[in-house]
Amino acid sequence: MAQRSDKKNSRSRKAAVTPLAVEAMERAWNLETVPESSREAMAHAYLMAARAGRMEAMTNVALHLEHGDGIRQDVPEAMRWMRKAAGLGDDVAAFNLALCYEKGKGPSGRPNLRLAERWYRRSLALGFPPARANLATVLAKSPRGARMKEAIALFLADVRRGDLKNLRYVAECFELGRGVRKNLKRAIQLYKQAAEAGDAGAQCVLGWMCLGGVGGPVDLLGAFKWYQLSAKQGDASALYSLGGMYLDGEGAPKSKARAIQCFKKAAEQGHAKSMASLKALGVEV
Repeated sequence: MAQRSDKKNSRSRKAAVTPLAVEAMERAWNLETVPESSREAMAHAYLMAARAGRMEAMTNVALHLEHGDGIRQDVPEAMRWMRKAAGLGDDVAAFNLALCYEKGKGPSGRPNLRLAERWYRRSLALGFPPARANLATVLAKSPRGARMKEAIALFLADVRRGDLKNLRYVAECFELGRGVRKNLKRAIQLYKQAAEAGDAGAQCVLGWMCLGGVGGPVDLLGAFKWYQLSAKQGDASALYSLGGMYLDGEGAPKSKARAIQCFKKAAEQGHAKSMASLKALGVEV
């Protein structure tokens, strides 16, 4: 859930600003700055400010209600306050409301992606950048090609802004032709960008591509390099593949001991193929 970090500078647009609302909000802000303040007092202060018409307080009391933080948990009431604040122009409230619908916290008790999409769009339109990736994730769940295409465009917009957390997913879409025209060269470029940013999954994929000669000649040294980087982050698939390279002496110094070490680390994560390899080598799992 997103919460405002600078509440005093939040936009209030259509929200009523009465002396009572100002006083109630000041009380809530003051409690936020006092370490020993009780959560009950803080939740009550935000509730009073919300009832007095302060948009920011509506968003924050909604979070207290959703999580039962200092107040009895009441998710429907939390969503009511989110909806009211979002209607007044609060981008964070719209985002949190979308999250609730995506996670199935609405009246039906099941995820409602249609309403989640609606409120993510509203949040993004009001100027909350994190809503972009969430909206893209919702759109990507649709079987309709046009929606997948929009999802990829949104993810790429985040990439251009320096947010790389979904870059591997976009690379996979270009590799498989999901929502975009299949383009292996572009996919490899994106995998490399993600891998160089530290994405263990992308590093493992590049190791597999180098080992199998996907998109170019077989590159055993490249495979070893990418698998090592991924394995250092604990990726089970990379550990298994790295173990195989050590076991066969393929692109790496042959070493049964190092192979077993890799297989064991992967097996500890429940990696089935690593467990089978250990058994084949006579090592107890």
